[in-house]
Amino acid sequence: MRSSKSRLITGFALATLVALVCNLAGSAPIQASSRAQQTLVAGQTAFPTGPIEIGTLSTKGTSAYNWERNLADQVQKDYPGTSITLTFDNGTAIPAMEQRWRAGHAADSDYGMFDGTDPTTWSWVDNGYLLDLTKYMNQPATGTSTKWVNTFAPTVRKFMTDPRSNKVEAVPTEVTVMVLFYNKAIFTKFGITPPRTWAQFLAAGDALKAKGVDPVAVTGLFTPYMGMWSDYLFERMVGAQKAFDVVHGKASIKSDPGFLKALQLIQEMRDRHFFLKGFQGTNFTTAQLQFFQGKAGMILMGSWLVAEMKDSIPAGFQLGIVPFPTIPGGKGDQTALFGTANQISVNAKTKYPDLVTTYLRRFTSQSMQANRAQALGLVSPVLGVPSPASLPGIDKILASAHTGLVPRYLGTINNATLWHAYYDQVGKLIFGQQNAQQTLNNLAQTLKQANSK
Repeated sequence: MRSSKSRLITGFALATLVALVCNLAGSAPIQASSRAQQTLVAGQTAFPTGPIEIGTLSTKGTSAYNWERNLADQVQKDYPGTSITLTFDNGTAIPAMEQRWRAGHAADSDYGMFDGTDPTTWSWVDNGYLLDLTKYMNQPATGTSTKWVNTFAPTVRKFMTDPRSNKVEAVPTEVTVMVLFYNKAIFTKFGITPPRTWAQFLAAGDALKAKGVDPVAVTGLFTPYMGMWSDYLFERMVGAQKAFDVVHGKASIKSDPGFLKALQLIQEMRDRHFFLKGFQGTNFTTAQLQFFQGKAGMILMGSWLVAEMKDSIPAGFQLGIVPFPTIPGGKGDQTALFGTANQISVNAKTKYPDLVTTYLRRFTSQSMQANRAQALGLVSPVLGVPSPASLPGIDKILASAHTGLVPRYLGTINNATLWHAYYDQVGKLIFGQQNAQQTLNNLAQTLKQANSK
């Protein structure tokens, strides 16, 4: 799933986290809300309706897509004259969708167009592409008298809001965090300890290998997913800010020996043959599938894993989740999590702003978000929504993150040149094409070149 680049977010307070993802309670099946609940302001019950196009991160035919299609059908039923088309705007579709924005015929709403913590996305606001959502956010949320903006966790609002104007430019639909998933049944069967430290991780990998199970599922065809390992190891060894500064050209990767030590840990994983057999030619969907089929014991992935693979997870699969292992002596915050909020923005040129925002208001209502969390395993940004049962312990992991969310992919998501300069070298290390020292030397050059452009 896609997200925008952001700088380090701090102050993700325990109280906010607990409110954001409290213990799971039951939620009712999706029900169409009454017309009265969809009133935009007191006394207003009607507005122009017509065809609208809504961007989705979900592939057609998946459970996540079907959930959104069901919601769209409800809105069509409640508002005669409405026709809603869901358009995939993730992965390989992103460049074409962005080109549509530039050409003036974009969807009525789309993901990834704005992030209040990422200045590279602010040009969409400056050039008049995005609808200012502030007045809509100050109106009641679906089914409540509370202002829509106040239904979101306070920290998540930083992603929604332009810090220069304090205007709301996006609506968050889920929070994503990178965690280490493991096959609980395999770990229990062989008496393996879920790894909380790097030493435990290595021991778990060796134990899995001894039983004929590949320790780590990873794709070799999408370098940032391999780079999740270097991201976390850099963070644990030297700290998120220093890692971020190095990748963005504000410091040299040779300025701290922790960078080399982190790369050496990846080399050790490679040399111990921890990675999934044949990973070099395996795409991320196949790698994830092999994890759920029991061919690999662990996978480092975003919290969207369950939602993305929901239709392929075997019945009775026992999923375990732990934070990325700590490294004793590391200079970084050993509780930090990589993550972000996925957000959707509204086209300033839409003919039906009230209809589009009504759809998004219902999408992010507490009842719908509770249903979505339970049905799809997605972590909600809405206050009071229980954490999904399919992500056991995710609430405790979030609550343990003392300094908050570190932007995933170290803030390279909107800079293809920087993305390749960093992750391509990590991929070569994991592929065995170079060692840790060579990777460090090459990164010093490629990052310098990328940041000089």
